[in-house]
Amino acid sequence: MLRRLNPGSWVSLVALLLICGCAKETVNTEQLAPISDEAKAAPVAEPAPEAHFSRNAPLKPPGKDLSTLSRAITDKQVRKLQQKDPDLEFCRCIEILCRLNNKDKEYIREDMKRKRPLTVPKNFSSYKDWSPLPGNIAGAGNLPKLILLVKNIHFLGWYQNGRLVDDTYVCTGKMNTWTKKGLYSVKAKDPNHMSTYPNAYGYPAVMPNALHIYDRVWIHTGDVIGPNCSHGCINVPIFPAEKLYNWTNVGTAVLITESLEDLGRDIKTARLDKLNPQKAPPVKEKGKQDNRQTSANETPKQFPGNSNKATMGGI
Repeated sequence: MLRRLNPGSWVSLVALLLICGCAKETVNTEQLAPISDEAKAAPVAEPAPEAHFSRNAPLKPPGKDLSTLSRAITDKQVRKLQQKDPDLEFCRCIEILCRLNNKDKEYIREDMKRKRPLTVPKNFSSYKDWSPLPGNIAGAGNLPKLILLVKNIHFLGWYQNGRLVDDTYVCTGKMNTWTKKGLYSVKAKDPNHMSTYPNAYGYPAVMPNALHIYDRVWIHTGDVIGPNCSHGCINVPIFPAEKLYNWTNVGTAVLITESLEDLGRDIKTARLDKLNPQKAPPVKEKGKQDNRQTSANETPKQFPGNSNKATMGGI
């Protein structure tokens, strides 16, 4: 009988024998979950239980996003920021934009009104206590007071025993060489100094809260319309200029460096750890005119390129 089966029947018979012989137990098809064409993704694992930390365990501070964009920003967009962070009052946000763009607030507001691109932080909250300057300068720990100007970021800070007291954005010379790097000292303080350069109306420009550094270069209150806007002087916004003027003494050291990368080398070159500005010869504060003839000799150290020519007025 088996011999009479055709080839197709033989194949069916072999398949039947294999199924019946290999299966150890009957398969219950009701245990198989139905397959859906929509559910093709792998199942999501259940979240791990929350870890419980001790109240005394140190927590890692959240990272700050200091990235920025070049874009226009409006008053309405700035005012909405306080909805997410109560500390971001409108004036505080404008100050952040001033510090990032090296411009006084009236120029920032004008740029916003005309929808000009500004450097804007992606996260304003990360910039509430931001400073581009180091909080501590190890090589200046012995100095009672030090003023630091970093030219490529156009920021000025004042330090007490190497610790940052306060800082501000500033404006330096229109040409890079007009504000020279070097170690100087404050030769005189003048609350009502007058520049030898005329203002927009043709009169001598007023330079309040002025600190004389070298030649015709002073640190003083002035317009900051951008990072390079002066004839060599360091222009400081009104309120920081007042605080700096009141904090500074005649003889206070002033270090001007090209960049933060050069700061360590310049500190070693100037040997700040050996400098004591309190031993500098006393200099009488002058009135509106600066008639000193030997002011250049009061600078304790000079970097290459500094001029020793004494001149009148300021720039």
